[in-house]
Amino acid sequence: MKRTFFILFSLVLLFAACGHSGNNNGDEQTAGDSLSQKAIAQQLEGDSTIYGLACEGSNDSILVLMTSINSNPDTIDILDARINRRVFGRPDIGDQVAISMSKDNKSVADIVINIDRLKGEWCYQVMPTLRRRAGEADGAVQLPPDFPDSLRQKWFQPREYGFEIRRDNTVRPIGIQRNEAERQPGPVEYPPLKRYRQWYVYNGQILLCEARRDTLGNQQIISTDTVDIVFLRRDTLQLRFKDHEQGYYRRSN
Repeated sequence: MKRTFFILFSLVLLFAACGHSGNNNGDEQTAGDSLSQKAIAQQLEGDSTIYGLACEGSNDSILVLMTSINSNPDTIDILDARINRRVFGRPDIGDQVAISMSKDNKSVADIVINIDRLKGEWCYQVMPTLRRRAGEADGAVQLPPDFPDSLRQKWFQPREYGFEIRRDNTVRPIGIQRNEAERQPGPVEYPPLKRYRQWYVYNGQILLCEARRDTLGNQQIISTDTVDIVFLRRDTLQLRFKDHEQGYYRRSN
């Protein structure tokens, strides 16, 4: 997908209208880390999402939002979105927020996503299955009843899969096995890992993009999963993919 523009906020307006929150929500920043990085949202062509920073005066029914469009904060009705459970991550003052507006009323939000709350390391555990041998019929491979417990414990170890959502729309996959011994063919196999490298908000949904480096070292998108957020809490994330739902827990640093 083509990137078309950046939404930039004036730091003067940011300090004057919104103040600054010390709550990083797992996205570490230092004094030397430019606050303008937090105030940049990368937007795709065709995305009608409104991006901004939550300001003082926001509550459970309204969101006071500083955007690049107006010099003064906008007041957006989020009550219906909250009732419909489409406010994903309650915004704190200074948090970056993405809003999809109602088609019928441009002052009413349909979906609210707290981008700062979305950032971080999200994981789930996977278990291996017995590797199918050549010529075996389809269907789950079963262990014999007298299979030794020592081998069962050795072979069937959980692994942590997931991804880290970072600023600048980048993703780091979690679960890649870098130890050569762990990649050797064995009696069990783990499910394939999606190696997401980029992410975007797009009209209330999240795009997770797999990418590989070309011969020049540039990342090239090879596939994109369009997912819906089912719920987002401080330590829990549920995403709805095309063919399944996946729950995640936030991994502590």
